[in-house]
Amino acid sequence: MLNLETAFYTLSLMRVRGVGSIIGKRLVDFFSSAKEVFMADRVKIEQVAGRFVSENIKKFDKWSSVEESLKLSLKLGHKFVCYEEKDKYPELLLKIPDPPLCLFFKGNLEPNVLSVAVVGTRRPSSYGVEVTRIFTKALSSIGICITSGLALGLDTIAHKTCVEVSGKTYAVLGSSLENIFPYENKNLTDAILKKNGAILSEFPPGTLPSVENFPRRNRIIAGISKAVLVVEAPEKSGALITAQIASEYGRDVFAVPGNIFSKTSKGTNKLIKDGALVAETPDDVISRIIPTLSVKQNPQQIGLISPYVNIIKKSDMSKEEEIILSNLDTEKALHIDDIIKRTSLPPQDVISTLISLEIKGMVIEQTTGYYRKPEPS
Repeated sequence: MLNLETAFYTLSLMRVRGVGSIIGKRLVDFFSSAKEVFMADRVKIEQVAGRFVSENIKKFDKWSSVEESLKLSLKLGHKFVCYEEKDKYPELLLKIPDPPLCLFFKGNLEPNVLSVAVVGTRRPSSYGVEVTRIFTKALSSIGICITSGLALGLDTIAHKTCVEVSGKTYAVLGSSLENIFPYENKNLTDAILKKNGAILSEFPPGTLPSVENFPRRNRIIAGISKAVLVVEAPEKSGALITAQIASEYGRDVFAVPGNIFSKTSKGTNKLIKDGALVAETPDDVISRIIPTLSVKQNPQQIGLISPYVNIIKKSDMSKEEEIILSNLDTEKALHIDDIIKRTSLPPQDVISTLISLEIKGMVIEQTTGYYRKPEPS
């Protein structure tokens, strides 16, 4: 049941000049609720948050504006949960230093859900798309919620893949819930809600997407997740900002290694050099965040005869993958130079495609540079 009084005072506190997430958290923690902050003695508030904030709280007069905003939220069908509602608020977000004082959401937002953020470039390669689909399907198949930012590119691929396999996914917005951005993903948000997922934002009704909103959105993606997986990202990327924030929050950061010649893998490869965990298969992520469950050891637990291989259908394969697979067998391994000659594909395409196929479990590197198909299971 919605606690309108809690929401009213929380939204009011968010309107006070000088009160951001850090100061707001400090005030609510000290006085136990947003309402009690407004009821508190000026001197006490000053001791907690300084004179500037104390004076602004005591002269706050935008009550009618907050009331109108709250009414609009209800009219638009928004739900909300406030930081002080510890039993309903996402558990991991409670632990970050700058949690949103109020989260607006639609759908099913669970306080204790196990989530992994999957993020990446807006302009992915076919390799990035395939890897995102593989990891997302594997993680979703064991009940892990996939969180991302609804951006075009790999965020969209992650959300769509969850919808396709009826997995749970959270889309975190850099705008208010009624201002879906990008607009092209409006139908996707509807599909997310139908599959028991949620869309969420800390921005009240009427907030349009803007550049300064997205780093704030990224901290929610990082904060609500047990780990962050960066699939493919250039050196300057919002995904790397999310990874940096996650690291500061003490979350595990995984990066998928990519083609050294690809600009869209420069960022992920640098993350690995800087200490990020390497994610070559979904099991690298799963075994870290759920030590008691390893897909490689327990494939039957997620209904797979052979890990990862059966996650991808033949129709999901690229033309390059089909060409390379048609030239390999299970007995004799081929050197990469011979594969290039036989397929007549550009060397960089063969390299990236072999990496993709190896991640999927469809080829094995028997010795350095020599590849074959795995034995049938």
